[in-house]
Amino acid sequence: MKKNKFSTYFLIFSIFTFSATFFYIVQKSYDNLMKPITEVKQSVIIKPIDPNLDISTLDEIEKRNPVNIVITPFPSTEPIPVISP
Repeated sequence: MKKNKFSTYFLIFSIFTFSATFFYIVQKSYDNLMKPITEVKQSVIIKPIDPNLDISTLDEIEKRNPVNIVITPFPSTEPIPVISP
């Protein structure tokens, strides 16, 4: 019976492929872990809320003229009765 011998090139290629796949998975996992943290640091919208109340803004709102809002009812969906002569 013949013994199957693996080529050294096949062994080197398989080790390189395994290590490249391993490092790719580790890099993607680390990126998935750190991405939300960097997005929060860079985002202007996501920032901590200031618990201090801004009194000047409330004063400006009070000084505004109230707007008169006229609410008009929606048109009726019932058909108009027709009177025949």
